[in-house]
Amino acid sequence: MTMPKRMWNAETIGDFRRKLSGWYRRHRRELPWRADPTPYRIWISEVMLQQTQTKTVLRYYDRFLERFPDVESLAGASQPELQNAWSGLGYYRRAQNLHRAAVEIAEKHPPFPEDFRTILALPGIGRYTAGAICSIAFNQPYPAVDGNVRRVLTRLTATRGQVPESYFWDLVSGWIPRRSPSEFNQAMMELGALVCVPKRPKCRRCPVRAFCAARRIGIERKIPGVGLKPARKRLRIAFLVLEQKQRILLSRASAGSLIPGDWGLPWQLVPGQESAEETASSLCKTIFRGKIRLEPCATVRHTISNHQITGFGFYGKAEPGEAEARADDGFRWEKRDSIGKCLTSSIFHKVLGKRS
Repeated sequence: MTMPKRMWNAETIGDFRRKLSGWYRRHRRELPWRADPTPYRIWISEVMLQQTQTKTVLRYYDRFLERFPDVESLAGASQPELQNAWSGLGYYRRAQNLHRAAVEIAEKHPPFPEDFRTILALPGIGRYTAGAICSIAFNQPYPAVDGNVRRVLTRLTATRGQVPESYFWDLVSGWIPRRSPSEFNQAMMELGALVCVPKRPKCRRCPVRAFCAARRIGIERKIPGVGLKPARKRLRIAFLVLEQKQRILLSRASAGSLIPGDWGLPWQLVPGQESAEETASSLCKTIFRGKIRLEPCATVRHTISNHQITGFGFYGKAEPGEAEARADDGFRWEKRDSIGKCLTSSIFHKVLGKRS
């Protein structure tokens, strides 16, 4: 590995901070959690932003806060309520950890802990999230090194090759100001998000380009190396939209189900070279004694975590009496006008939307 040769002394660091802060005040994005940076709001935003783009989070953040405005309301939420509010953001384990942490905070550390180690010990919170909460919400001088900040540091110091993660945390720990750590950390994140981007850094717009060792020696586009994302696993799924007297059949989800939520449309993975029609027909026969005529009603695309799903919906009308024997065996009928409240994953809504 190649370590940086430039010495960052107190004068250099002070000049860097001033230029970075001035740029941030002029060019920062107006984001809802910045308008009112309470620890709860910062916490929710940081968890949502894990593995999810800001533009996507913006579609859900305000709605989530309206439903769960504080720790107490989140701690008291049922799993279906929480899953419904989180639907569309993916990586649902984050929502489960939010709830677990909220319960712990409400019981042991109300209204919200201020101590770094206490926050770090909460479910689903790592060093970055704890540092972000402490610095942004409480203005405590803790570093917060995410992917954007790591990329900025790599180019500023022209660091090549593999270096220990502690290297970046130690750098920021030495640069972060005592008086305004909130602004500094957010400015570093914003610089990486808007200017020091992965493939084609916008160096002419960079307020601290004079400090950048990578630019000075012409390797700003070569470092850090852009790692290849693992390929998404492609899946085909057959969904059943089975109707009886303006009611739709729902099935209870099994433990560890790929699609989140307690209830959903009956579905099954389409194996190998089998057609979606064959899978849907086979699934339907396991639910009903009588024969139901199925017809294709939807083809949808959906992504859940690292799975790229093609969903095939099939509609069928069930005569009264055909499904009653299965009603207490993991199935239930739900009225069309209330079904939306029962379904967590948006893939079910996509399939139903094509049919309605």
